[in-house]
Amino acid sequence: MKFKHILAGSVLCAMVFCFQTQVQAASADENNEVISEGVYAGEVELSGMTQVQAQTAIDRYYGDRGASLITVNVNDQKVTTTLNDLGYTYGGATAVEEALGLGKSGNLISRYKTQMDLKYDKIILEVSNQIDDAKVADFVEVKIAVLDTPAKDATITRENGRFVVTQHTTGLAADQAATVQAILDAADSLSENTIIEAVVKVTEPSRTYEALSTISDSLGSFTTDYSSSASGRKTNIKVGSGNISGSVVMPGENLSVSDTMKPREPENGYQLGGEYVNGDTVQSYGGGVCQVSTTLYNALLLAELQIDERNPHSMVVSYVKHSMDAAIANGYKDLKFTNNTDYPIYIDASANGSSLTFTIYGKEYRPANRTIEYRSVTTKQIESVTKEVYDPNLPTGQNSEKGSNHPQVSSYLEKLVYVDGKLTDTIRMHSDNYSASYKVRTIGTGAPAETTPAETTAPTEPHTEPPTEPAPPTEPPTEPTQPPAEQGDAGNT
Repeated sequence: MKFKHILAGSVLCAMVFCFQTQVQAASADENNEVISEGVYAGEVELSGMTQVQAQTAIDRYYGDRGASLITVNVNDQKVTTTLNDLGYTYGGATAVEEALGLGKSGNLISRYKTQMDLKYDKIILEVSNQIDDAKVADFVEVKIAVLDTPAKDATITRENGRFVVTQHTTGLAADQAATVQAILDAADSLSENTIIEAVVKVTEPSRTYEALSTISDSLGSFTTDYSSSASGRKTNIKVGSGNISGSVVMPGENLSVSDTMKPREPENGYQLGGEYVNGDTVQSYGGGVCQVSTTLYNALLLAELQIDERNPHSMVVSYVKHSMDAAIANGYKDLKFTNNTDYPIYIDASANGSSLTFTIYGKEYRPANRTIEYRSVTTKQIESVTKEVYDPNLPTGQNSEKGSNHPQVSSYLEKLVYVDGKLTDTIRMHSDNYSASYKVRTIGTGAPAETTPAETTAPTEPHTEPPTEPAPPTEPPTEPTQPPAEQGDAGNT
């Protein structure tokens, strides 16, 4: 029994001696500036290397890796870049610091355990690899997305009374966010000549052949007369309506008539035409296009499309009834509408020099037994009369006129709905107030103009002498200042 105790004590002493020897060895290595055997940084072995040697080895391997090519396949095309171009970085310095401390830091037991692990196996330290998210996103946007194949819209034209529709084509577009993520996900395993497939999706055109092919029915048509207009006004009506004709408005889309007609300037084909400014007729480029917007407005009403903006003229016009007009004035008056149907519409215009017609085509969506009409209702109308003003500075017998007579009118528009020929609903649309304007005739009451001998022998027409005491000038009633010119107020003057 005593032998056994002595033996056990000897074994214990041997184990302690062995442990102490290992710890002493580990402790002796603490001041040794080389990395322990069996230490790797990623795929680079660092055994026995100093800090500088280890860093050099890591830089050589991972630094060279930054020049590796990356190929992205997109739409049957290949786009190449490098890891360095994508902001490639790696955590080499951190790995070296960690490698130097293995088996040389911590308490005696932890150091001993590390030494045993290194004796029988290797330890692989992670070297972090990353690329810059922002640079990857920029690469995808600048180099990948530009290779998108855009979808091509179908087109529709009206030729010889029939519609001609062309086919559309789909497109291909890189899903930029998904493609960026695909590159980032592959960053840790990227190697030389890595190939990545861009995430691509099919894009549909906004106007397909099938959608445009539904345009077949006349939803509303309206005609106004401009046969007595001057040449410039006729040209403006033709140009303005021509810019609108052929417009396609998809479901939910809206259209600005003023924008679609283009700026009323000579470079866009517009000429001088008459328009009213404060009751007087002046010439300006585009004069007459209000008749274009008015004619289109009534066609839109008959098609029952959604009117977003409509403005009356400041004074009544001659080519439509009261409250059936729609004024256009640069910067503050427009006609806007939305296609609130489930199908596209096509706007067709015809201006033949005498009459202007707008027709709205689409797919009929209303019951066949339902019809509508619009009625102008005048609630007040005060006619204006020519005012005479006597001017002693103007020779007797010489007269001049300025402005024109327009009545003061209050009116509204109402919509009548019929089903099977019977009136079922009356809807009041909008109310308008039109200002009056007056023609002013100036009559000269001054001394007769001097005449030449030849003129004195010519017969003169008798005229009525003014009163001995010239009547004070008669001013027309004060009217509110009119807004800026409305292009087309002059009507068929």
